[in-house]
Amino acid sequence: MRHSLLSKFQGTILGAVLGDSIGLQYQRQLVGILPQTEDLEPILPLTKHQQLTVSGATLALNSVNSNVPSGKDSSASGRLAVACAQSLIRCSGLDLKDWRDTWEAFAKSETYHRGSAEFESILNPCEAAVAALPAAMFFHENKAKLHEKIMLAIEVWSNENNPEWETAILAVEYAIARALKEKLDPATAIEQTIAYVKTDNALTELLLQVQILLEKGADLETAATHLCKSATALRERQGEGKKKLQTESIVNPGNFIPIALAFYCFLNTPEDLRLSVVRAARTGITGQLTCALTGALSGAYNGAAAIPVEWRQVSSAAVKSLPKAEGREPSVWEIGSDATIVELANNLFAVWAGVYRPDASLDSAALARAVAAPYVIRPRKI
Repeated sequence: MRHSLLSKFQGTILGAVLGDSIGLQYQRQLVGILPQTEDLEPILPLTKHQQLTVSGATLALNSVNSNVPSGKDSSASGRLAVACAQSLIRCSGLDLKDWRDTWEAFAKSETYHRGSAEFESILNPCEAAVAALPAAMFFHENKAKLHEKIMLAIEVWSNENNPEWETAILAVEYAIARALKEKLDPATAIEQTIAYVKTDNALTELLLQVQILLEKGADLETAATHLCKSATALRERQGEGKKKLQTESIVNPGNFIPIALAFYCFLNTPEDLRLSVVRAARTGITGQLTCALTGALSGAYNGAAAIPVEWRQVSSAAVKSLPKAEGREPSVWEIGSDATIVELANNLFAVWAGVYRPDASLDSAALARAVAAPYVIRPRKI
């Protein structure tokens, strides 16, 4: 293999976490929110085309992507991904009872609050795709098993079976799985992904548009504009075929734009994680999710070595130097420094590989970890 599987596990999670962080930092710059400490210099300077006109709560960008979030943390999907990874590690696989308990505990916690008295149990498809990353990593080796386990896992998060919602998650997780196995060919990735999900809907149409844009060598601004217009056209077509269309429906084609942009940014520069994530951030479209998905795809493809060292240093500095308060700089999914993220990836990999005690400290007597035969040796229940 070009990169070790452990490196790819680390790269997937680190890429998603730091992509989320980069996306949030850039969004905050777009709306004029400056870092709270001098040690945290902006990672991505604004381009000359992104002139800001900040007056009170208004923001005007010289771009088609003028609807930029106000900088409020929207990394709930990342925190759910961490909780799900911990469930997989704790249960040595997908235990639906523990998975459901994890979801219910997370849903009731204060860390996931949508500003309404009643919790909404249906995740946005892009949020669900981020949250399902650990499951894709754990079941990546067999595409039939991947489909089965992902469907079981996401059923817990939704009150209704929605084919388009499921397709969005499966498309991302299949691409991640192929990258982990080093079987992802950038030239045919979209074609293989569409063949895997076996359906035609708004997402697959947007992915086909991404393929066309890549073949034509379209620049970032052109690609973002075209995908936004395509999503709008798809939504209008949906409205014509339905007498009643829910404005905030999760099948809204616009909700799939971050996934389409993530595929475009990754596949346009598949060997360069830094450039892929930077370009994803510069779209200004749902920056955290777009960058997290781009970082996960590129991290799975290129491994942890592709993660820029300065990004990890800046994110670690943000966690160590800033208190948990409203308006804080982006953290790494609220579980500590990037070293903690790497440890999480290592433990997930260890459980996948059959290590007897993945939680043993590296400096302990258990350094030479025992690898268990599947379903034969397991930790004792006390």
